[in-house]
Amino acid sequence: MIRSMTGYSSVRTEEDGFSLSVSLKSTNHRFLDLQVRLPQGLEPLDPALRRMVKEQVARGHLEVVVGLDLGCLPKAAFDRALLGAYLEAFEQARKEFGLRAEPDLSALLRIPGVITTASGEMSEKDRARIRETVERMLVEALGRLNQMRAKEGEALERDLRSRLARLQTLGAAIAEHAANLPKLYQRRLESRLRTLLAEGPGGVALDSGRLAQEVAFLASHSDVSEELERFRSHLHQAAELMEEASDVGKRLDFLLQEMNREANTLLSKTTDVPEVGVEIARQAIEMKAEIEKLREQAQNIE
Repeated sequence: MIRSMTGYSSVRTEEDGFSLSVSLKSTNHRFLDLQVRLPQGLEPLDPALRRMVKEQVARGHLEVVVGLDLGCLPKAAFDRALLGAYLEAFEQARKEFGLRAEPDLSALLRIPGVITTASGEMSEKDRARIRETVERMLVEALGRLNQMRAKEGEALERDLRSRLARLQTLGAAIAEHAANLPKLYQRRLESRLRTLLAEGPGGVALDSGRLAQEVAFLASHSDVSEELERFRSHLHQAAELMEEASDVGKRLDFLLQEMNREANTLLSKTTDVPEVGVEIARQAIEMKAEIEKLREQAQNIE
């Protein structure tokens, strides 16, 4: 079973005193490129969340975004020591300068640092509850993400199998044409030699042994049996690879590079015998086009 590298999932929950959201977005990448975005105060969760993701995802650019709303948890508190220091300074100034004014509490609470946010006052108990909830939600989000990627992988697999089958058909057609080469070379040489001998003096007979040697020489220069055998082997390995579950994309891309080399060699050995040469070249070019489409699809596979 293969999986696509693209997908999205999101999970949200409301708990006693806070709400959490975890969203995952995955796109194509040669390796696992993981980005984790955490709200202030939850940064220590980063290593644990990364380990959890790596157990479920092997490849792709993956963004993990955690959102936290503290809701009913205390939203503000004040720094007693800092506020006390300001009041003490105010009282000292009032005595020293004979002031009758009373301290303005509203003004004091606006002094930077006097009011602290809830994240700074989050208790260890609340922090532990939030951590447990985030990890549970990440497991659920990863499950949903992989379900989506597996569904897209099914469509990719159908397309890949169809194109691999087409490559097998093209390889068989080229092999069939190539098998006719010795006979076609012999026919062409005989025709040319008879024409030359008919135009020359005397009635020299054809040397069948010499003709066979020339035919064998020409056929050897256009022999593609080794290339086709390697090509069939690569196709067989690709079909087996489709049944596996890990590193399919990278390994398939390597096999397709090898197939492309064989297709290039087939083109370079295209014979000048018109009865088959044009057709072999056409099918080799179609091979390369199918391989290129397969490589594009392999970039989407985990």
